[in-house]
Amino acid sequence: MTVAILILGFFLRVVNLNQSFWLDEASQAVQSSRSIGYIWFQRSADFHPPLFYFLAHVWMQFGRSEIWLRLLPISFAVANIYVIYILAEKLFPNQSLKISEIAAFFIAISPFHIYYSQEFRSYSLLCLLATLAIYFIYQKRFFWLAVINALLFYTHYSAFFLYIAQLAYLLFYDRNNFKKFMIHNLLFIILILPWLPQFLKQLQSGTNIDTYFPGWQEVLSISPLKAFPTVIFKLVAGRISFLSRWLYGAYIIFVFTVTFFGLFIARHRHANLYLWVFVPIFSMLAISFWLPQTQPFRVIYVLPPLLLLFSSAALRFPKLIITLLIYISIVGNLAYFTRPRLQREQWRQAAIFLQSQAGVVIIKFPGNFAPLDWYAPNLEVIAAVPTMPAKPEEVSLKLSGLINHDTVFLLEYLTDLTDPQRLVDLNLKNQGFKLSRTYDFPGVGFIYKYIKS
Repeated sequence: MTVAILILGFFLRVVNLNQSFWLDEASQAVQSSRSIGYIWFQRSADFHPPLFYFLAHVWMQFGRSEIWLRLLPISFAVANIYVIYILAEKLFPNQSLKISEIAAFFIAISPFHIYYSQEFRSYSLLCLLATLAIYFIYQKRFFWLAVINALLFYTHYSAFFLYIAQLAYLLFYDRNNFKKFMIHNLLFIILILPWLPQFLKQLQSGTNIDTYFPGWQEVLSISPLKAFPTVIFKLVAGRISFLSRWLYGAYIIFVFTVTFFGLFIARHRHANLYLWVFVPIFSMLAISFWLPQTQPFRVIYVLPPLLLLFSSAALRFPKLIITLLIYISIVGNLAYFTRPRLQREQWRQAAIFLQSQAGVVIIKFPGNFAPLDWYAPNLEVIAAVPTMPAKPEEVSLKLSGLINHDTVFLLEYLTDLTDPQRLVDLNLKNQGFKLSRTYDFPGVGFIYKYIKS
């Protein structure tokens, strides 16, 4: 049965694997293709540690297609299915119902886990390592816990919230081993020391981001009041939305009802699992008042303990809980697999289109733009907004060379953030360009074709 669940998990994660990279994935690919030295020393503006970049760098030596590159995070995701299986074996031994198989099945079909298994980013590795950390702390193997914690720190900084949960677990449920845990933390500190200078540079850039990217924090984060229900809903239902607000609202109520019913009936078994779910979420919310970073994927590692609680609930109402979780998974996965607007930005398709056209491309962005750098490195591109938001004199200077061009293609992407007054559009009109045609690529948004009259 376990092998069948692993095969199912792998199969669900290769559906629609050939999607275009979106902005962050393209940035990941561009950065990972650079030298090891660049990855370590020259990413102060990129608030991510280096481990996944190193792994991706090696992986890219054997291929660069979207399918091949995404097989790296998928491999971590499938391994995670097995790790949650052995963790559940540890937590729920000798049960008439095979909780370990139910937990593995729940994560295999989880819409949220499937989506981020396909993301060429560090999130599936983060979830795998965090599940291993929880396993090792239950096994009281503190040497390996220290090693995994160091790997977590080198994978994603949100692992700090899981570390807080580890401290809380030891203080409330295993105080006798707290001293041993702290002694092994010396190994953890030694392992992360080499990265600390780079971390401090990234932290300074992250806290000052609004000085050179005004409004970008709002893109990276959700308001603290909305964050908690959003995180819970997305973890269970996946990255899903309906065009009908009434239908979407009814589905949200349904998912929350199922979620809190499952958590309520699981409350008498392994109550410490609640700690693994909620301590990281509330820690993230507290930190967000200083450094807004409240997107659900940053705490993807609370999904395994959440699904373990649902598996525990299945001990009391097996048919009901399993049926409800299967239904939520079918809705979430079908929506994701069949609706382009719920999938990733179609930069590959947009780049192919732009390369087939005669004309210069204008982006409302400062400097290099990762999706076009990755998919169309030879495309003539003008970055029309050197600082955000756009300033008239800077836009005019950047677009002053258009006197030799009759056709331009203007990307609307991020306009509300980078050029809210539409200064680029106005400058083109003042130079005698008229809107000729509009093209639409899901996620990328409108591409406007302007021709000089």
